[in-house]
Amino acid sequence: MTESRAVCPHCPGSSRQFVVPRGLNVHISRVHRGALPHRSQATAQDGIDDGPPQSPQSALGNLSQLRRNVRVLKHVPKGARSLAASKLSQLIERCVQSNDTGDWYALLSFSYTCLRVPCPGDKSRSLTSKVKANILASDLGDSLSQNVAPSNVVVGRRALYRAVETKVHDGDLSGAVRILLSDCSIAENNEETLEALRLKHPAPGRPLNFPPEPASSDEYLVVEMGDVARAIGSFNNGSAAGLDGIRPELLKELTSSGAGDNGATLLQSICNLSNFLLRGLVNREVCPFLYGASLCALKKKDGGIRPIAVGSVLRRLVAKLGCAAVRDVMSQRLQPHQLGFGVPLGCEAAIHATRSFAFSRDGSDDVIIKVDLRNAFNTVERDIILARVRDHTPALYPFLHQCYSKPSNLFYGDSLVESRVGVQQGDPLGPLIFSLATQDVVAHLRSPLNVWYLDDGTLGGSPEVVLADIETLKQGLSNLGLCLNTQKCELFPCSGQLPSDTRMRVEAAVPGVNLLVKSDFTLLGAPIFAEGVPEVILSKLRNLTDTKPHLKQLSAHVALTILRSCLSIPRLTYTLRTAPVWLCGEESLRYDNMLRELLESVLNVGMSDLQWSQAALPIRHGGLGIRRLQDIELPAFLASASGVLELVTRILQVNGDDFSIPFAEEALSLWRARCPGCDDPDFPERQRAWDEEICRVSLDGLLGHSSGAERARLLAVSRPESGLWLHALPSPHLGTLLDDNSLRVAVALRLGCDVCQPHRCVCGANVDVQGRHGLHCVRSAGRISRHHAINDIVRRALISADIPAVLEPPGLSRSDGRRPDGLTLIPWEKGRCLLWDATCVCTFAPSHVGHTAGTVGAAAEAAARQKCVKYGQLIAGGYIFVPLAIETTGVWGEQGRQFVREIGRRLRSRGFDYRSGAYLAQRISLAVQRGNAASVMGTFGSGASWGGLFS
Repeated sequence: MTESRAVCPHCPGSSRQFVVPRGLNVHISRVHRGALPHRSQATAQDGIDDGPPQSPQSALGNLSQLRRNVRVLKHVPKGARSLAASKLSQLIERCVQSNDTGDWYALLSFSYTCLRVPCPGDKSRSLTSKVKANILASDLGDSLSQNVAPSNVVVGRRALYRAVETKVHDGDLSGAVRILLSDCSIAENNEETLEALRLKHPAPGRPLNFPPEPASSDEYLVVEMGDVARAIGSFNNGSAAGLDGIRPELLKELTSSGAGDNGATLLQSICNLSNFLLRGLVNREVCPFLYGASLCALKKKDGGIRPIAVGSVLRRLVAKLGCAAVRDVMSQRLQPHQLGFGVPLGCEAAIHATRSFAFSRDGSDDVIIKVDLRNAFNTVERDIILARVRDHTPALYPFLHQCYSKPSNLFYGDSLVESRVGVQQGDPLGPLIFSLATQDVVAHLRSPLNVWYLDDGTLGGSPEVVLADIETLKQGLSNLGLCLNTQKCELFPCSGQLPSDTRMRVEAAVPGVNLLVKSDFTLLGAPIFAEGVPEVILSKLRNLTDTKPHLKQLSAHVALTILRSCLSIPRLTYTLRTAPVWLCGEESLRYDNMLRELLESVLNVGMSDLQWSQAALPIRHGGLGIRRLQDIELPAFLASASGVLELVTRILQVNGDDFSIPFAEEALSLWRARCPGCDDPDFPERQRAWDEEICRVSLDGLLGHSSGAERARLLAVSRPESGLWLHALPSPHLGTLLDDNSLRVAVALRLGCDVCQPHRCVCGANVDVQGRHGLHCVRSAGRISRHHAINDIVRRALISADIPAVLEPPGLSRSDGRRPDGLTLIPWEKGRCLLWDATCVCTFAPSHVGHTAGTVGAAAEAAARQKCVKYGQLIAGGYIFVPLAIETTGVWGEQGRQFVREIGRRLRSRGFDYRSGAYLAQRISLAVQRGNAASVMGTFGSGASWGGLFS
């Protein structure tokens, strides 16, 4: 009898064959411990029984244990990305072709076998080598018994701040703020918590009658590679992994140009997998795990439990693709009553519509009721969801039927919580399918004001009509498995008084309803009446004040980034767009003063009123981007009122020609008074269009109070490129984090603040409080290091763009023997190679300040012209010469700007990130600021330390 042989399915690229079944099983047990036993093709063909396969429950059930015990790399080393992409692509294609449980297990455990954090003891090999070895082995090894995290981890304050900084370094600013300001803690893993989680995921309230499975001939969505690439890029930085341990960041890296041709191959494989899932073809035994999630529990301050479920990135990716495909059509179908899916400014429109209705019914007997649904997303019945999906968006039905027709597994530690009702938490399609489930009920309501943002509803009209709608709502919701939470419903009488008979009827229909007054009436977090605005601002002020001790514990650059991007005006923008904040001048001033105090504390600088006014400007206008309430309140409200006007008229069914958003006319009059002679913006729905004129007036006012060097400074920093360093993500891994002292000097030079005490420079000259002498001192300590840093950045960028380049090329000298800073080794344009020479000149040098005070960038352009003259002989010899001239304030010469822009274009053409040019410019800008700080500190002599500025 001839022996049957087969190739091991876990050895990529191997041609070695083993006798089946015994030889192959022995090899797998020895070399690939932990891998799922695989039934080979040869075994199946020959009818040889290789033993009972491991059950799906026991095999796929290991994912929860792996998720808890195996640490996965946050980033794949560049040298291993191509191999990792190839491996993942092979696993995906195998799943699509075979749909075998074992292949799915290999795919879902990919991160734990191939991208697990290596044991720290082995220092003989690099991380790249270790990751490559893991990928080639594809073996879990002893992972299930290693890296086990303790069940209860006590996190100290220092560890908390380290976690915040790590989030910022990774680009997850919102995640950093959540950690910093979270009012929740990790709940203990015990039976009480588990029972609370199960109560949050109840059983169906009735026997479910699911619609039939989709037929193979049914309609389904098909996506292309470009759609998948955009969907992968849409994941936020720092997004968590599900049961499979794959973070979206890993997919971004493995499908990027850094993975070479295998990155494109992987992208095509993910596209194939997405279409496979969209057709609803996944093995039924795999669905509870692929469409399941890892579950954790947060303990709220009131003692309750907040479940957090994170699904597989592949499942979320396909849902994102579905959202993008149907967003426009479905949002139009749900409007004007449902604004929670795909409606730009939907939340703001609901608020403006409710305010407009309340103002128009002032003094009448009409009422407004805010409707609250109890645990709505977790209790809506899934058979209703699928029936609505089949009727209204059939292209998504095959995919969503697999997601929701069977219970999905939520793994909490070693325990399993089955999710059998409700929308799966974190599902990008969740808002759509919830809105579809409630659409028929909402559309049958007859109240003049009928607006919903997902499970938050607002009804307004006469008491008779509204109460009739409440009864209709109760009956309709009960069929969906939903019910009113009457204790959290709120009632506002438009007349200010509620007649006793009306109150009795309302109490009978909505027991325990809360009666509102104007100062308490808020909708979706925004005050409806001006009386409620002060308390909202004061609440934000208290939150801002509470952050002060936390920000002081972070590095200054990280703290400034968080303050600008997340904590200051960004946390108030929603209120500014939906409420007349300008009516509360005293509270707004207190908020701005607190913001100024916090900024001075973080930066360790003192600011005058004029300097604070400059700091409050956008970066593009010379500020720090820490905006003041008094500058943003009018542009924000006017943009929102203009953007939602048409939608509000549809919600209220009024004539748009005779309609105006409340407070909009007043805001427009105040804006025109602040910007005399300015025309209204051509695109009034854009907040920046209104804001630009206010910024221009503020900058003109600052320039009117300045002359000489101060005017040169203001002109220079108002150029966009001068603030590029402020846009850089502060990350030590990327070399873009400024130390505290460098940041202080950079900000002080930008704003004209005091940098140091008056003293004598090492060269013998006197240095004033602004410290600008060091920028042009003949013994400038930062000149050489800055020059080297700029040239090294340019050379590295050219090499990344596939243009070999060398610094200080031998054999090329000008008449005085000096060599250019760099040379491209292949032609740059028209068969000619490119030479560049960098220089950084001081905006405030006595020889330049007379020109820079009148013309921005005059010093850089003059230096560029001198460079061209000096290298005239080489230019005549057939080389292209580019002077990379930059001023200490960050202004670039035009030729240098075009040169860096062209490098960025060539980087993008090679498949690098579309922001590659911006990142390159930011690095050069940071090098200038580090050189400035080193130059200023160098005036103190050898006692000052600046050696780490370029580390």
